[in-house]
Amino acid sequence: MHQKPARVFVTGLGIISPAGDDLAAFWADLVAGRNRFAELAPLYAGMKPGVLGGRVPPRARAHALAIVDEQTRAVPRAASVFAEYAALAAVRDAGLRPGDDVLSGALVCIGSSDGQADALEDLVAGRGQLTAARFAAHSIADGVARQVGAAGPAFTVQNTCASANVALSCALEMLRAGVADTAVVGGCDAYSEKNIIGFSSLHAVGPVPCRPFAVDRRYVTPSEGAGVLVLQTERSLRSDRQPYAEVLAVAVNNDARHPTAPDMNGVAACHRLALRQAEVGADDISAVLAHGTGTRMNDEIEAAIFRADYPLAAVTAIKGTVGHLMGAAGAAGAVTACLCLRFGQVPPTAVDADAVEPDVNLVVGAPRRLPGLRYVQSNAFGFGGNNAIAIFRRPE
Repeated sequence: MHQKPARVFVTGLGIISPAGDDLAAFWADLVAGRNRFAELAPLYAGMKPGVLGGRVPPRARAHALAIVDEQTRAVPRAASVFAEYAALAAVRDAGLRPGDDVLSGALVCIGSSDGQADALEDLVAGRGQLTAARFAAHSIADGVARQVGAAGPAFTVQNTCASANVALSCALEMLRAGVADTAVVGGCDAYSEKNIIGFSSLHAVGPVPCRPFAVDRRYVTPSEGAGVLVLQTERSLRSDRQPYAEVLAVAVNNDARHPTAPDMNGVAACHRLALRQAEVGADDISAVLAHGTGTRMNDEIEAAIFRADYPLAAVTAIKGTVGHLMGAAGAAGAVTACLCLRFGQVPPTAVDADAVEPDVNLVVGAPRRLPGLRYVQSNAFGFGGNNAIAIFRRPE
């Protein structure tokens, strides 16, 4: 007889971002629509001044570095520091401790777009020597597994800005297949010089903050940080803990139509696939965490889908508040989705109401309370046609 796949729940959250190093600070900035962007130093002759970005505050960075183990502190690559700190925070939030029996066989999957890019940048700038162990992206997942005491499968996935949602998809499939009962999963990316230079060459960064779904939108605001979730199957849940959410589906596809531009057909197909896997309709989705980069084409495609298929859903985009965390963007979205379900409200997009693209049901100005909030969708898309969409449900 066919056995139904195990139900999978989010039991712990951890995040470090420009808002700081804890969930409360992150949620407070989202609810207030408050950003902490600052001007980035030009990285090459001719780079336009005044480019805004989001950086993890020095105090939060120092706290994270103090929490991780000596092995990471010896060569403190920012992506590893962020991911390991967020993982430890998520484990603690789940009521667990590193080395607990429930974590001993846990799988670890971390998404990242740039990996340990600062190692290569240091080499190019003459700031150090490069070794495979210091540059390889798999070292991020290995470090997280070491920190939390997980001896199960550990791997890093790199699918541009959809990476964290792809990692979530991998973990969901493996938990449902019985590979493990617990997973530590998320995404991370640190400030990357090559990333800033690349976006600058595309004229996609500038002195105006990201304004998702505004009629006058223009720029991405690059950011950094990490978000991590603890996932547990129903059989491994503790009776004294209330999960944040159930993970219903994470759909992944790749349209491969263009190196940088999103494709309407590919993005729309990913939406349909996510709904089909979750066994819900678009009308069931009460809130959507849009990818919402603040660029002309990305927001245009998402807005068209929302108008056609999700007219009743409350749409919000957090990149105007915390910036674009690149490979960690989906993790920040997943954390936000879980907090929306926990608190029954959707934080606003940092855009004036009179500037919103017509006919988009965008939450602006103040949080929107949705007492019956049951399903939340979180979108993450990336260069190269990478699309990944997660759907969460309030625990029942």
